[in-house]
Amino acid sequence: MKIVIDADIPFIKGVFEQYCQVLYRKGGDFTKELVKDADALIVRTRTKCNALLLENTSVKLVATATIGTDHIDMDFCSSSNIKVVNAAG
Repeated sequence: MKIVIDADIPFIKGVFEQYCQVLYRKGGDFTKELVKDADALIVRTRTKCNALLLENTSVKLVATATIGTDHIDMDFCSSSNIKVVNAAG
């Protein structure tokens, strides 16, 4: 399993490493090439999760460390069977 995580999310480093492969990148540096074989993304608002990023990738989960989901194309994710979760509150 592979997770790509926004490097600027506080307190997340070291949480998932014992369970899977983890890559940390700045939110604006997420590319299709980077995420193509990732199972999950953990992002903030700087990462636009839409067809340009997610189409033809293995991503099955987008978790955002934000209350909102304006940076995520919910329709595309739904039609592509990509689960989206956010940190409401």
